[in-house]
Amino acid sequence: MKRLLISLYGFAFFNKFLLLTPVYSIFMLENGLTDLQLSTMFIISALGTILGQAPITYITNRVGQRWSMICGQILKAIAILLWLVLPTYVGFVVGMFLWGVQAGFRSVAFEGLVYDSVSEYGKKREYSRILGRKATFESIGTALSAFGSLLMFMGYDWVTWASVIAILISMACLLLVPYHKNLATQQMKSVPMRKLMRIGVKVCLKTPCLLSIMLLTLLAANIPYLDDFLSPIGLQIGIPTEYVGIVSLFLLGCATIGQRFAYKFANISENLIYSLIGVVGLLFIGFGVAYNVGMLWLMGIAYMLFYGLYTLLYSQFQHMVPSHHRSVVLSFYTTINYVIYMIVCGIVGLGATFGSWRFSIVILGSMMLVLCLWAFLFLRGRCQIHRLD
Repeated sequence: MKRLLISLYGFAFFNKFLLLTPVYSIFMLENGLTDLQLSTMFIISALGTILGQAPITYITNRVGQRWSMICGQILKAIAILLWLVLPTYVGFVVGMFLWGVQAGFRSVAFEGLVYDSVSEYGKKREYSRILGRKATFESIGTALSAFGSLLMFMGYDWVTWASVIAILISMACLLLVPYHKNLATQQMKSVPMRKLMRIGVKVCLKTPCLLSIMLLTLLAANIPYLDDFLSPIGLQIGIPTEYVGIVSLFLLGCATIGQRFAYKFANISENLIYSLIGVVGLLFIGFGVAYNVGMLWLMGIAYMLFYGLYTLLYSQFQHMVPSHHRSVVLSFYTTINYVIYMIVCGIVGLGATFGSWRFSIVILGSMMLVLCLWAFLFLRGRCQIHRLD
């Protein structure tokens, strides 16, 4: 079990410890992209994930979860190297598409690998805690990558190659994971690729509460998700380019705290969960109205809350997924996740087109308030948030 946890946490850290994270959006803007075009980059990335879901699920069922994730890491390295050698709109589009495809490999395979591996050790009850710690290591890696902006004086080339090395280390961690083949995954090998997504849809529709909790989890995670836009927002509120990584460091540091201690609140009531969703919305609106460096603490609290909420809700969702359909349900989940993400990116991009990212932040905060209201009106008492202790 110890080797498993070290391997999983190691992968989680190095997969996110990419020094180009806080600067690649600035790099794209400096090479001719407009704010709206930058938003389309993330939409293209999401399209790569969506279009790759069916073949990715098929490949995962064929070669196994671990080797599937290694394929994804290879695509990630190719993507960032392509940005370096071809810094044009076409190069960015192709690279972002590959980046999206690799994210699909991780989404389909990694969470399933964690759950199945933990189950093999008879530690299902600790899944919430392990998931939270895994997410914590991801946030730590992302937060430390914020120092990439301080290293830009050495050139984008150096930051890119340092990120490639981190990807290689993450692949080594995957090779150390004690892998156990999931019997359900083996049974899914005989299902034609075109039927995989159809099965996922049917499973969710036959279980209304599973579908409802899935939608709540996806909306609560994606509506306030601004990680990809933190650097441009930092520039807009007056932070110099070389220090813009501080915004990511601060906010993702707050997110790390939320994820790290989320498991301690696994028994909170559904009323409190729904109320905290509304609180996140109010904090977003407050920052959007003020929109200055001094009010970043509002976003810090919001990030701490919504990352913690996502950890709890996603753990609840995982516990509700039938084990024999886990692979296809997670594929369906990932597809809907990126559809919602694309919509959010479109909203953020339109806000920038109107002159400021602040308008987008206020709109996203308002959407969180609507989500809070929907949860209270249609989920409370019908789809109980069960205790996960």
